[in-house]
Amino acid sequence: MIHRLNALSLSLVLFSGITVSLFAERPASVTMKDRETQKHIDAQRSSGFSDNEVDTLHGLVGEHLRKMKKLQDLGVDKSAAQYLAHTPTEVKPLYKKDDAGKFYLEIKLPQGQSYIDWPKVYLYDGTAFVYPKEDFSDLDKIILAFRRVNADGTIHVKEMRRLINPSPRAQSPDKDEKGEAKIDTNSDIILEYFQALTSDTIWPNKPVQKDPANITMVLNDDKDPLPYEKQKHIMLTYKKMLRKISKHTAHKLRDMELDQKQLITKILDYN
Repeated sequence: MIHRLNALSLSLVLFSGITVSLFAERPASVTMKDRETQKHIDAQRSSGFSDNEVDTLHGLVGEHLRKMKKLQDLGVDKSAAQYLAHTPTEVKPLYKKDDAGKFYLEIKLPQGQSYIDWPKVYLYDGTAFVYPKEDFSDLDKIILAFRRVNADGTIHVKEMRRLINPSPRAQSPDKDEKGEAKIDTNSDIILEYFQALTSDTIWPNKPVQKDPANITMVLNDDKDPLPYEKQKHIMLTYKKMLRKISKHTAHKLRDMELDQKQLITKILDYN
């Protein structure tokens, strides 16, 4: 539930037995630039925060996961661990399962110390949970989780922020009424905020959280949209994290493909 404080409206002030009416200063007239800016914001919000690069990244990550799953089904990861290492190693599961039994790929995002609010110092870490569809034909969901706690002081404020894209779509071959390719509006992206002051509160590093968020918002709510600058900032951050996810999955896929080639070479090495 979103907690908001409504500004108090003050109309009368009593001072020394005299009633004084306070009236707000008349706002300045709206300039042409302001009208055009607002028109652009309204048009952007009505069409959603679509982005060709975001759709492309969704498609790339989905393709990487699909190919990785195919190599995993062929047993490449198990065979590589058994026959390519100097000594056999234990195979770590490529995909994990959440409490609902759905597969997801866990990717570590940046972690370390933050001095953005100096002299306050924070310890932070981030994790991405990427869900493929059941048949691995596309992406099903992406969750970005960022945990933070102040590193000094007598009271430690623990925070977790999550961005959830419940429908990460790739570029579609379908066309709209103008003949242009349909792209995802990203309007349904969900923002969650968790906070705790107790020393024993630690949110598990899992995609499904037992405790509900303290604050939940939607990126582009028709009735109550976020400030436009914040909406743009959220999309830029999401795109930045998607690039990291795409880079990580591309490297993982490349490693599995190299393992497959080495296994083939090992089998055909008759000399």
